[in-house]
Amino acid sequence: MLVHLSISQFSLVEHLELELKAGMTTITGETGAGKSILLGALGLALGNRIDGNVVRNGAEKADISATFIINEKVTKWLDSHDYPIEDDTCILRRVITQEGRSRGYINGRNASATELKALANQLIDIHGQHAHQSLMQKDAPRKLLDNYAGTRSLCQKTKQAFQAWQLKLKQKNNLQEDSAEQQAQRQLLTYQVQELDNLQLVANEVPELEAELKRLSNADAIMLSGQQALTLCAEGDTDDSSSSASGSQGSALKQVQQAIQQLDQIDDDNAALKESREFLNQAQIQLEEANDALHNYINKVEINPQRLQQIDQRLGAIYDLARKHQVRADALHDKWQDLSDQLSALNFSDDDMEALIQQVSDLEQGYLKHAQQLSKKRHKAASKLDKEVNTHFEALALSNARLQTEINSNEQEANSHGIDDIDLLVQTNPGMPMGALSKVASGGELSRISLAIQVITAQTSNIPSLIFDEVDVGIGGGTAERVGRLLNQLGQHSQVLCVTHQPQVAAQAQNHLQVSKIAGDEQTFTNIRALDNKQRTEEIARMLGGVEITQNTLDHAQEMLAMGNG
Repeated sequence: MLVHLSISQFSLVEHLELELKAGMTTITGETGAGKSILLGALGLALGNRIDGNVVRNGAEKADISATFIINEKVTKWLDSHDYPIEDDTCILRRVITQEGRSRGYINGRNASATELKALANQLIDIHGQHAHQSLMQKDAPRKLLDNYAGTRSLCQKTKQAFQAWQLKLKQKNNLQEDSAEQQAQRQLLTYQVQELDNLQLVANEVPELEAELKRLSNADAIMLSGQQALTLCAEGDTDDSSSSASGSQGSALKQVQQAIQQLDQIDDDNAALKESREFLNQAQIQLEEANDALHNYINKVEINPQRLQQIDQRLGAIYDLARKHQVRADALHDKWQDLSDQLSALNFSDDDMEALIQQVSDLEQGYLKHAQQLSKKRHKAASKLDKEVNTHFEALALSNARLQTEINSNEQEANSHGIDDIDLLVQTNPGMPMGALSKVASGGELSRISLAIQVITAQTSNIPSLIFDEVDVGIGGGTAERVGRLLNQLGQHSQVLCVTHQPQVAAQAQNHLQVSKIAGDEQTFTNIRALDNKQRTEEIARMLGGVEITQNTLDHAQEMLAMGNG
């Protein structure tokens, strides 16, 4: 449940620390005092969208945090989403800047507004004063009944099964509706793939062929240059300096060896001399290795006109097809694979089609199984919901009214929500036919019917904290008192926060908070405080009305509080 609310620099609130208790807590105050500001701040901590500039004038940022005592289900959610767990509490926090940017936190760790809202949905449920208007929306009866029946998991399975079925069905229909365009595409792909099949391309073949072609085309020059390099490196005539291709005395290796011999005759430990010997020794080793590598290379170079012609013809065929398909030659193999895949997708055999039809049938049956289970649960829950809601009508001055949840099941009208068309029907006077809620009930009746539904659905909810924001609007007198009693009963197993203008409702609460607006010389502030018994009497008396609060009004307020707490 919600145990603490901290609001800083939000709208008209400079700073507010609010402790909240179990049971029913009523929140009252003059119109415009800031009750909506309180709920707006809480809503932002719960992940709601920022609407307009909410930061207090002159401040840099607004900071709102809500502390909840949590149950095992919420603890598991935090653990599964890698949020820190602090004993049995959880803190949701939102910081909003003047520019409208915001940061969210769950137990001190960064969280998105979506994550805040997902967690908040397990912690608190807000019933607004316009809830009766939402009952007019097309999907509202279905959502209401599913929430009451606790079918969330089954609804999700039904939706997933429907989507899988429709996806496969669309694939089947597309293949069966083989258009002339698809036939032409198949013919073209068949020709293109056959042409490439005949070429029998191999991955990475083109760069290897191009390299081999280059070697074969220059084989004579390669061998001549290689032999000359080999001669200069290590195989020159060391006895006749005139035989060297470079005119030097012998090969490079021989000259290095001679230099080493000359240096070995110098008897000196000079460091520079030692370094020269090391460099020459390294040069000797490298020249010997170069000599071996050149031998290996030259031995592999061959003059093969027949192989040269084969490669030239092979590359010519590849280049021609590459130009035809407007790709690089080294990308033609990938193009071949892509066209083959496209053709395979179009070439569905009769056996393939039969298998696909069977898959569609299996998926449809899987969906219907979930949808029928869901429909069965809805019918059972609808009967129970109607019965419980109707028992509260008399207390709400609707003794002649009767609610009926109508469910029409039709497998031919299947959708992602199941096979049921759900509507709320009402009879407000005996002898009159049942009719749609929006057409039969008046505005006042609609708000009271909505309230009865909200109270019943809240009783079956696993949400520990419930907020009712002026859901008693449009009623008064004895009806308002009975509404207060209903909320009081609800507060016996859930935390109930009720924003109200009705003294009869406020008198039923165990705890009472008063919101007030304080006007200063330059700024206006909203304040909220917990009331003691004397202050509650005065607030109830104010709510009862009158130009002056007389002793009779105070006595009446005291009597209402005594009855409410009796």
